[in-house]
Amino acid sequence: MQMPRSRVDEILEERLDEYGDAFIEFTAIGRVWAGFLKLEDDIPAYQVALMMDALKSVRLFYNPYKDDSWLDKEGYTKHGKDIMGIE
Repeated sequence: MQMPRSRVDEILEERLDEYGDAFIEFTAIGRVWAGFLKLEDDIPAYQVALMMDALKSVRLFYNPYKDDSWLDKEGYTKHGKDIMGIE
């Protein structure tokens, strides 16, 4: 018997269809951010996931009732763990 998918898994699948692989996307974001900040090295994909999670944390600080932001935080954590090969 297959376990029902969580809402976070559903959202991540939708994002995969819309934006493509998270590792590839986060790697590209890390390159762009590093360029904006004039860093010598790119920001690694797992750090992008952590920073996106931090952004959602700040939003939740001001509006902790926003379920979408809680779901997004879970998604960014899942992406970061996947990128690092942690289950």
